[in-house]
Amino acid sequence: MSGAEGAGRRGGAEGAGRRSGAEGAGRRSGAEGAGRRRGAAARAGALLLLGGLASALGCPGPPEVPVPPARRAGGPAVAPGCKGSGCSQADALIAAARAFSDVRHDYLLDTSSAMVPGRGMSRSAAGVFSPVGVACARRKAEVAAPATRAAAGAPAGTGAPAAAGAPAPAPAAAEVTGAPAPGQGERAIDFRYVGIAVDSVLAGADVDLPAYFSAGGTVDKRRLRLVAMALVADEDPQFFEPTEDVVPAPGGGCACGRATHFIGAVKRGAMVAYETDVTAGEAHGTAMGLFKARIAAGDRRVTMTSVGELSIQGVEGAPVAGAPDGGPAFGALRMEVKKAVPLAYAIYPVADVCRFSLAEPEITPLPLDFGVVPYGATATAQAILRNRAQVDVRVTHGERTVEVPAHGSAELTFSWTPEGNTAACEQQTRRETFVVQPKDPAAPVVPRERAVPVPQQVTTGMPTFSRHEPIATETGRSPDYSRASVDWTCPAGYVVDQCEPQLASCLSSTGSCNAEGYRLTAEATPDGRGCAFRCTGPSSSLWGDHGCTYTAAMVCRLGCK
Repeated sequence: MSGAEGAGRRGGAEGAGRRSGAEGAGRRSGAEGAGRRRGAAARAGALLLLGGLASALGCPGPPEVPVPPARRAGGPAVAPGCKGSGCSQADALIAAARAFSDVRHDYLLDTSSAMVPGRGMSRSAAGVFSPVGVACARRKAEVAAPATRAAAGAPAGTGAPAAAGAPAPAPAAAEVTGAPAPGQGERAIDFRYVGIAVDSVLAGADVDLPAYFSAGGTVDKRRLRLVAMALVADEDPQFFEPTEDVVPAPGGGCACGRATHFIGAVKRGAMVAYETDVTAGEAHGTAMGLFKARIAAGDRRVTMTSVGELSIQGVEGAPVAGAPDGGPAFGALRMEVKKAVPLAYAIYPVADVCRFSLAEPEITPLPLDFGVVPYGATATAQAILRNRAQVDVRVTHGERTVEVPAHGSAELTFSWTPEGNTAACEQQTRRETFVVQPKDPAAPVVPRERAVPVPQQVTTGMPTFSRHEPIATETGRSPDYSRASVDWTCPAGYVVDQCEPQLASCLSSTGSCNAEGYRLTAEATPDGRGCAFRCTGPSSSLWGDHGCTYTAAMVCRLGCK
């Protein structure tokens, strides 16, 4: 073992010791919390933590591949993944994964915090990582200060202009607030992801399974996960520098033995995963296709694992009239980390610690979420850029430019005015790209520039939905007033804004519908999702005519969760 590797291992051991000292109480409380969650999962009406699926009874069908062994106390909670035969929460994650197809980052899932930052890793052509017995990087002693959360247009913490985003937003009257800031007790989220993980590697929104198995293999087995995870913001971002085992490469750049990457900083967050084992003989088609088939069949090989506590909204999956094919309509997923635990490690290319390397900057949060924005309105959202290169850089987006020092950070502002004509909540995605170059044009960096995409999401729809309809009873001595009672419901994703009877006329002496025994009301339903219109009045058996007529008017506003 080289001296550098020994130093790296000692540093890793010291770091692990510090983590175990600092996080011991947290892990003990995590064990207690896991016990409480397992006890509480069977209670109906619990808060929608997908971990609450631990109360599910599982889908019918005998297991053909052994289910994962029970976790030790304090470890992830495991339970059958499906409830009855619907498995609607898993279906919702499959539907949501499409919106995360452009979200990429190399992370290795590790809930035990057993990895050593700086250790080399070798990545195969199929994307599988394996450890290399050499330390390629170590944490730098100095840490860049986080960017100041300044208002749009104000200087960032580095002294550079804060805005490097889209063109100036529309006038204030047309602006709306984007993704809300975390409330008291909530944690800001740097990274959100819904998609596939193969073993411990985030593989994307979907992957072809045969590529992950050796040719002709029949006993090889992989663990597939349908993952929903969120990583909380780093309060102390870490930067790395090369060890003595990193040497210049003959063709330029540098090398660190057989390593292609190295392990970065530990990331904390929470995760829910539907898991299943797949053998090489079963590896046909895509991972999503396999999950859909097993979930639809109620396969007991699909289990659910919960790590930390992750609250997810938008997975109700209730059937909605007018939904495609009459199926369920899922909302946009909103994640909130209730309890963060060590969950993953960032993975960086060895080239990032080469001398004069123009490392790709980190952008957080990913994806950039603008929240709920009606069609035609403009919203802005901020992202933090962290320059991981050892040289000062210039960031250009459109006509705007911001300079960021080595290992510094800056706030970027983006804007979006979604367009469309869907009378419901619509999830739109897009990506914008900015260019990163060295501040000094003569600096001998490799590559000379980087084009960095920023995946973005917005939940949008028509600002309002309105309905008007004439309502009337027949005219007579004893009219049927039930014909003047109607109940309306706003479309999915909308909440009632106005319930009003218009052009009302009743057969009182003055024509009023609120005199001489007549009463006309229009009220929002208790759940705020619609209107209840009622008209009552007098009746007689001998003389006189009675009745009422009016136009029911309901206005709903966009209210996606």
